[in-house]
Amino acid sequence: MISDVLFSVKVLIAFLFLTYTCKLDLKERRVPNRIWKYMLSIFIPLDIVEFLVLNYNLNLVLFSILQFLLIFGLAYFLYYIGAYGGADAKALMSLAVAFPIYPKILVFPILNSGFGVFSFSVLSNSVISAPLLLIYMFLRNLANEGFKNIKKDFFYYFIGVRVDVKNIPKFYNLLEYFEGNEFKRVKRGVEPDLKMISKLKREAEKGNIDKVWATPALPFLIFITIGFLISVFLGDLLVWVLSNLL
Repeated sequence: MISDVLFSVKVLIAFLFLTYTCKLDLKERRVPNRIWKYMLSIFIPLDIVEFLVLNYNLNLVLFSILQFLLIFGLAYFLYYIGAYGGADAKALMSLAVAFPIYPKILVFPILNSGFGVFSFSVLSNSVISAPLLLIYMFLRNLANEGFKNIKKDFFYYFIGVRVDVKNIPKFYNLLEYFEGNEFKRVKRGVEPDLKMISKLKREAEKGNIDKVWATPALPFLIFITIGFLISVFLGDLLVWVLSNLL
């Protein structure tokens, strides 16, 4: 069907944009506004084609407007209270424009279409997908670190990785560091400053330490992208869970 082709094209384009913005956010912690403008310049004409070719009625037109206003307000509110950054809010707003109607391609989404508001399902799935990272981190650390220190570092296996103190990656927060002469282990990562990094390097030169636990400060855009894929292929996981519990 033509709708399958149209939605497939839109999903692919949106995924490419999201992947690129994730790359920028990971590298620079900044996504230029022009990226979202480019995205909208592609999707607004595609929306017009969608509405004309698929013969959407007035109710669907009104629904698409209302869902955008809903997502715009929600995305801005979450940004305003500091739940995430500006790029995350713009991503959700852009997706609300890109998908005024929940995309259905062949048998997808398999589970449901949530409440019918695609961007809301993306946000919902983004929040749910975040704990999956903990499982990934644990399995990765299990493979790299083994069971030797799992009792002592069990919590860190879920939230961090061991990094070389002489080459601490950018945008990583320390879970272990020196404060004066005291070696501290914390459960919430601390953004390292030059003093902390210099102290770690001096201790490494003395042979006192070589690696410390650190946690990556991942941008929420990564989870939005994961939530996008879940929404396309599975549906709204929260709605699915609630519908099976109630």
